[in-house]
Amino acid sequence: MIKNFLHFDILPLVLSVVLYLLIYLLRLQQGGWDVKFDLFSSQRDSLDKKIAEFLPSPQAELLSGILIGQNKKLPAGFKLSLRDTSTLHIVVASGQNLSMVAGFFLGLSGLIKKKNAVLLGLLAAILYTLLTGLQVPILRAAVMFGLASLAQLFGRDKDSWRILAVTAGAMLLINPNWITEISFQLSFLATFGVVVVAPIFLKWLKVVPIIGQDLAVTLAAQLMVTPVIAQNFHQISLVSLITNTLILWTIPFIMIGGAIMIILGFFWSFLGQLVSLVVIALLSYFIYIVKFFASLPFAWEYIGEKLWIVWVGYYLMVGGVLHFMLSLNNDQGSDIRKSQKSS
Repeated sequence: MIKNFLHFDILPLVLSVVLYLLIYLLRLQQGGWDVKFDLFSSQRDSLDKKIAEFLPSPQAELLSGILIGQNKKLPAGFKLSLRDTSTLHIVVASGQNLSMVAGFFLGLSGLIKKKNAVLLGLLAAILYTLLTGLQVPILRAAVMFGLASLAQLFGRDKDSWRILAVTAGAMLLINPNWITEISFQLSFLATFGVVVVAPIFLKWLKVVPIIGQDLAVTLAAQLMVTPVIAQNFHQISLVSLITNTLILWTIPFIMIGGAIMIILGFFWSFLGQLVSLVVIALLSYFIYIVKFFASLPFAWEYIGEKLWIVWVGYYLMVGGVLHFMLSLNNDQGSDIRKSQKSS
């Protein structure tokens, strides 16, 4: 009785409440969002200055971009390298970045309890949304990621894509014009990739030591957003997958280390400087990887305008491959259960 209640009554209730809040908040935004909702607006500049006290350039600008979405001061050359490796989303306050950062924690389900991994992912999404000032594109991504993750939290993994679709549909009822916004398209597709597609890849890639989890999250997100990026920016990074995979794992540590450095910096400058050494090392690694792959002659390829039917075919092909992989996963699972019963 209790088990049935938890699985079938609580989740719809939670979804109803959150969807109501979503509609209420987004209607507020359409009418003009009061800046008092931005909990960190007055502190963002002081945080930026504190980061500059501890870190050299471009490490300081990179941390400001990752942590609080302040990327205006990034050197032009490094910004170009980020673009050519399709990693610019990491230092821009974007829904796609939220999905990938939160998805990193979600992917930890192979190392820690699944519910703990989901909770960490939700916490990361909430903190990122608050730190970047409750911007509409990020809020939309946070709600989509949060609701889809709640399905996993309540053991309803197969419902994740349905809940994501319903959430996106509710948003479009509020403002149908959002469907034409690139930020909405990228947020939805990246969230779909992280929440729905990545677990399929993870079952195959978890055998890859160290980077298997990051590879699954990156591959899933990149597969989903590639048509939107190609059609709108006419450029595809050929080194995006390997670059994102090699640097994605650093983002949570950079964010946590950067936050600790800033907090200590306000009270114990010496301890803040000690922590900054670790943060500098991580940021320097990030910068080296991005610059190295951006310098390769085949780093990116120009993509001309394509008919919509081309991208429909692309998604159909990706869907077919995912269906095949999922059927193989299910067959392997049933074979294991049969062998266990026979033994």
